[in-house]
Amino acid sequence: MARSRVLKDIPPLRFGEGRDCTLPACLALATGSEYDWVMGVSGAAFTSTIDAATWDPLAAAPLDDATLSRAAQATGTKPDVVGPPFDDEMRALVLDRVAEAIDAKMPPLVKGIAGPPEYGLIVGYDEEGPTFLARTYFDKTDKPTKIGWSAFADAEHGLVAFLDRGAAPDRAKVAGEAIGHAVATARDNEDALRSWLEGLRDDARWSDTKHAGAAAFGDHAMRTILADKRRGAARFLRSVRGIFSSSPGADILRAAESYGYVADACAKVGTGPFDGSVAMRFLDVGGRRAWAKQLDAIIGLEREAHAALAAAKDALH
Repeated sequence: MARSRVLKDIPPLRFGEGRDCTLPACLALATGSEYDWVMGVSGAAFTSTIDAATWDPLAAAPLDDATLSRAAQATGTKPDVVGPPFDDEMRALVLDRVAEAIDAKMPPLVKGIAGPPEYGLIVGYDEEGPTFLARTYFDKTDKPTKIGWSAFADAEHGLVAFLDRGAAPDRAKVAGEAIGHAVATARDNEDALRSWLEGLRDDARWSDTKHAGAAAFGDHAMRTILADKRRGAARFLRSVRGIFSSSPGADILRAAESYGYVADACAKVGTGPFDGSVAMRFLDVGGRRAWAKQLDAIIGLEREAHAALAAAKDALH
């Protein structure tokens, strides 16, 4: 008799609800971990990345293998990544692994299974067919999306990451490493934000309304992701400052406050769902300049956060 099962306690996934980075969000849901903890330890909370030419929001999202590895470490798991296309033998193995994962209530992550190459979760299976049920950020209804083998096309559409249980993380150790990672990536982070700022100030670049309209979506999505990251950074740092002594703890709190102000600045301009009014504000020169002013201030706040984290890092060693 064909086996089937679905995890009904995995909720619908949506952007704009405070878990906008799909990889950390899915890993947190799969393992029952705190989103902010996964964001912090993975380093995703502290990064800024940009496709300077196209402003593709995917470039701003933490989807790389290194982030996956660090995020899994934060939850006491290790990712076992399997990439399509799958031949008949591999399909049988993947189906068995999916069934084992669902039965163990540790749903595997899956990339780009129903839309752009963002992460989702395989939350069910039915050996009849076979078919799989997935939760993604692009589901058309509140019900999981039903998929077959044809959806597992390549590394960007159908890559599966099974999670093997490991030792619980040493929270002080991984929190300290996260702070070190934030300090190490500070220059790259500022370079990305400055590239964004330069683009906003380049009025000639947006003279083509059609091009500017597409960029308006990218700009809004990147701002929403930045707000989500920095809100996660602030919460993560506040949650771990008690792990350390009073000296680095004070520096960590200063960094948390700066990151909180960054999230507030993004929210002031606008985050969340995209609509026509957002595009109109971007097309308006005054609207872009107002956002550029906020982004310039954000770069200053980021410097303050990095300086505080550098001081905390020094105090930890």
